[in-house]
Amino acid sequence: MKLLNTLRSLFGAPQTTDPREEPGFNITPDSDGLNFHLSASQYQQVSQTGSIQQKAQLTLLNMLHEQKRAKPIANGFWISASDAAGLDDDEAEVLGLPSRLNGRFITRVKGHTGQSAFRVDVTLLTDDGERAFQRKGAYLLVGFHHQYRLTPAELLGLEAWDRHQQLPDEERGEAQNLRLMAMLQTAARSGMNIDLSHFSKFQVLIPKGIGVVATRMLDGSLELCPTLGDGSKPEQLRKRWHQLEVDANGGVLRVDNRIVLIDEERMAGIRNVFANRRIPASKAADFIATPTAFLDAALVNLEMGFSVRVAGIGRIEHLDTGGLGSGKIDWFALQEQAKSPENLSGLIQSVEDLERFTEILEAARLEGAETIEFDNQRIDISDQKWIEKLVKQKREELQNPSSDSPPAESNPTEINNAQTERVTVLLKETTQIHSELLARSGQVSRTAHVEWESLLRQPYPHQEEGVDWMLRLIGAAQADCHDNLYRLQGALLADDMGLGKTYMSLVAASHYLNTRRHEGLPEKPILVIAPLSLLENWEDEVQKTFSSSPFRDVCVLQGDRDLNRFKVRGVEHESRQLSSLLDINDIEQQQHGIRYALHIGPEAGASRLDMERRLVLATYQTLRDYQFSLCKIDWGIIIFDEAQNIKNPNALQTRAAKGLKADFKLLATGTPVENSLGDFWCLMDTAQPGLLGDWKYFRDTWVIPIKQASDNERDAVRTRLGRQLRESVGRFMLRRLKEEQLKGLPKKITYTGIDDPDGEMVFSPELGAVMRGSQLKAYDQALTEHRERCSSSDDNRGAALQTLSRLRAISLHPRLGQPDTELLPRNAQHARQIMSESGKLSAIVRQLEHIRSSGEKVILFMMTKQLQRLMKQWMDLIYELDISIINGDTKAVSTRAEDLTRKNLISRFENRLGFNILIMSPIAAGVGLTVVGANHVIHVERHWNPAKEAQATDRVYRIGQKKDVHVHLPILEHPTLASFDVNLDRLLQNKLVLKDAVVSADAVSEQEMIQSLGLIQATTGQ
Repeated sequence: MKLLNTLRSLFGAPQTTDPREEPGFNITPDSDGLNFHLSASQYQQVSQTGSIQQKAQLTLLNMLHEQKRAKPIANGFWISASDAAGLDDDEAEVLGLPSRLNGRFITRVKGHTGQSAFRVDVTLLTDDGERAFQRKGAYLLVGFHHQYRLTPAELLGLEAWDRHQQLPDEERGEAQNLRLMAMLQTAARSGMNIDLSHFSKFQVLIPKGIGVVATRMLDGSLELCPTLGDGSKPEQLRKRWHQLEVDANGGVLRVDNRIVLIDEERMAGIRNVFANRRIPASKAADFIATPTAFLDAALVNLEMGFSVRVAGIGRIEHLDTGGLGSGKIDWFALQEQAKSPENLSGLIQSVEDLERFTEILEAARLEGAETIEFDNQRIDISDQKWIEKLVKQKREELQNPSSDSPPAESNPTEINNAQTERVTVLLKETTQIHSELLARSGQVSRTAHVEWESLLRQPYPHQEEGVDWMLRLIGAAQADCHDNLYRLQGALLADDMGLGKTYMSLVAASHYLNTRRHEGLPEKPILVIAPLSLLENWEDEVQKTFSSSPFRDVCVLQGDRDLNRFKVRGVEHESRQLSSLLDINDIEQQQHGIRYALHIGPEAGASRLDMERRLVLATYQTLRDYQFSLCKIDWGIIIFDEAQNIKNPNALQTRAAKGLKADFKLLATGTPVENSLGDFWCLMDTAQPGLLGDWKYFRDTWVIPIKQASDNERDAVRTRLGRQLRESVGRFMLRRLKEEQLKGLPKKITYTGIDDPDGEMVFSPELGAVMRGSQLKAYDQALTEHRERCSSSDDNRGAALQTLSRLRAISLHPRLGQPDTELLPRNAQHARQIMSESGKLSAIVRQLEHIRSSGEKVILFMMTKQLQRLMKQWMDLIYELDISIINGDTKAVSTRAEDLTRKNLISRFENRLGFNILIMSPIAAGVGLTVVGANHVIHVERHWNPAKEAQATDRVYRIGQKKDVHVHLPILEHPTLASFDVNLDRLLQNKLVLKDAVVSADAVSEQEMIQSLGLIQATTGQ
């Protein structure tokens, strides 16, 4: 009813009018969809003389057309059956469509699937018993008078059934009969309430592609075997390929309790593999290096290896990225060749030098490294006993400087070669291409609608922002056509603790999977790497967040949970496999020689770890120990929780993290810099290679200038470079802690209605207002009712949240929340009268008059959708404008047409000469919008998160702006108390770290606002 009431109120519909009594569009179902039409004369005049219902329907149909969910026809629109089935209940109500079905479908199977006489009868079971039915497009017709709107799952199943019913007997072979059962099983899994009788006892599967697995034979040749991606192991398939039943439509293969349907396109892939089934030993290396020379990549999936970042497998080599201490400490190396340990005598000149060296040495040993970098030189530390002896000797020398220390002994000839070598993935070095990456990351400006209402917990504003940020980048990564090391692939979520990084990450992962399903793409598994203590928290968060889990299942890779069932018996931890692979230079051959310790890939069958839509939880230690198995899996999204665990580039777990293959990597940590800027580089190098270049480039650009600065300049240099570094990572990091100041733009002046002599904003009395009349009465009444309600209840927080929401609305307008029809203006004078009921809106009108007199343009930022609608109607009359609303909270579809629509609205706003107004939500004003035609911003309704408010202002204050930008913060005060506006302003100012920055501190929490207003204390007598 909400959408219907909103649309009807825009056209002045009386509350007492029943929309069913008004004429609407004529609706005619056909076999493919629904036709919405009027007579030619009616359609031409609907916007002027049509009924309220017709105008509301026309508005929605035009919206659906913009979203490519409806097509214009003569005197109306056509909606396909699939789009009609996918309409939500609000949209269906506006269009006058029937309700969903409340019943169960019953199947009765006649004959065997191998017979042409095979039949499936489907009836409908309702409260009135079993009923026959007919399907027409998205409608289900029952009897003469009842019709229902099908769900997408019901439409999928019944369309497949109809196609099978229409087949002539001679075409009703086993492949077609089983295909029907596969589609009905798919519909049931998608939500269709259907009894599949005995067909529910086995699975009918349709593979999405054909893969290949190569087995090296004793003579060095390779035997190729097709894989189906259905869980069947190669040895199972080898025994059954001769049983493949082929007809004109493809083939049927039975594997255990699964029946696999193979269409002609997949059959072509299978034939292609069998045509090259045996690769002779003389050509095996050629096949491994270039499989496309033997197989058709259009028919066979040849993705068999690691990510493009992995250069090979080799020994660990330590890289020193130490911290930034005083000017006397040099943590950075400039030489390439490892030096003999005897050089330590000249490098270590003080106790501080010695302690610094031993710290680096200990970190390197923990990772099994053979060299370290220290004071511009690489030192060989492979002989542990010899190094310990030299360190001890140097320590004694420094502690007793007057004594005659013996000269350093030479390196002993006997070297301990018995230590076990540790191998890891070797990584390709990156170059610095941040400008190109930043440009590509902004190519997807909107994301599809997140079904927040389906979640068990609704998000705070900053969490909506965080999920939107993730999905924008995931969308950009999916759209990036670059298939190399520098494709878009990850980001850093650096929010402070307690802001809900786990919740946001799960919602984003769920949306990613749902989008893949909708687009018919493989629903790749999701991997979460987290400290052991947080694995249970992730499991709990899944249950707390989703009413129905979006994941196939949740697997915890710990020995006492699920790890043992995925381990390959007799294979040791992959990080400790010996050096037999190190003498092989070709990465493909190296991969073939690895003994994978986990069951992965289609050849692992039903026991494979990397099942579609599975959520896998693992620790950083597990990542280290099973790095090769985990690196070979093609993950959808990988989330690193407490990602500071991979800040050390020398750690095996860090190398494995960088080598993992995924559509998107999300690193989440509240401490992106724990010890040094090297931490930050390592995290960003994991998330998005190339953004900050390799370590040497990063060191020379960001670290060395800080180190070389004088003592009295170092803080200023650190601040300047830190700001520039933050700007360089751009939208690849979301950090709600501090702001950065924009450079190279006209002045930005912020005006506030609060007189704060110590503040940095300009006090403007006209932006301040004191609530009076009905607004003051409503505000005081809300506080009084809160105290009365809480005096008899212990649930102070629940009551406080309700009051907080109410005070916020009253501060905007005392009648906000009432039906729109009660606030619709008759004329300009009436509109001014309605706005004057709010002290804040009166102050805004005064400011708008000044802006109009200057002939300049202004953006009004507000989040409440009702206020957006009403402000448009009021100000359209007052200023004789046609104001556009850009609202990021409304249902969105990620289409190019939708992006162009937003751009057209902005162009129309900017192209009007002189004064103009644009209404925007600060959420819609995120990355991707530029509105430099305006140079005034009024934050009518302030966002809880100062980062979002700053980003909204940044739509105006950015490169291309020619005029000084004026930011106005109207404030509504209470005659005797600290009002909602005053307290929110105070809390937001406390959150800011750097003036005029794009990214600021964490959002104001509801609890902080509750405490600032005294809503808890008011109930406790404190």
